[in-house]
Amino acid sequence: MSNVDSLVQRCQQGELAAFTELFHRHEAQVYRLAVTILHHEQDAEDVVQDVFLRVFERIKSYEGQSSFKTWLTSIVVNTCRDKLRRQKVRRAFSLDWLRRDPATPDVAEEVSQRQYMQHLWRLVNQLDEKYRLPLILHYVERLPCDEVAAVLQVPTSTVYSRLNTARIKLRQFYQEQVVAEGRLSVNGNQ
Repeated sequence: MSNVDSLVQRCQQGELAAFTELFHRHEAQVYRLAVTILHHEQDAEDVVQDVFLRVFERIKSYEGQSSFKTWLTSIVVNTCRDKLRRQKVRRAFSLDWLRRDPATPDVAEEVSQRQYMQHLWRLVNQLDEKYRLPLILHYVERLPCDEVAAVLQVPTSTVYSRLNTARIKLRQFYQEQVVAEGRLSVNGNQ
């Protein structure tokens, strides 16, 4: 039995210290995924609270049919979906947490990298949710496709198909943008 399984079992028996430890182990992961989906830090903080409240309420019903991480990720995704449905407005996304090296980087390289990431996220955010969520779960959260399928409650083949479609759409968005920018520069020079 893994350490997480042991914690879950202790939580199911009502041990609050075990739930506190489970919270501390998974809080950053839940927050990171919520920020990635919601694009807003305050909303992500609210989701973290909602998620762990749901986990606390439902931990006794967790039967271990999937890994705890998959079960928890499902709760995060569904809580974020609920929040997005209620808001119906997507906000700007802060990329500060994506900084990899706190050491002093080359400023030009840092600016270039941030511009690239902002551009990439703008393109990703143009995707419908059914393409965007598998992309985030697979490439950002690094979940295998079968776990993404379990989280989204779709067949694994659907995840592969949606990831492929997402990549095609991102290429199209990029090409359309390049063409549009080319027209702007041509028209600007006239």
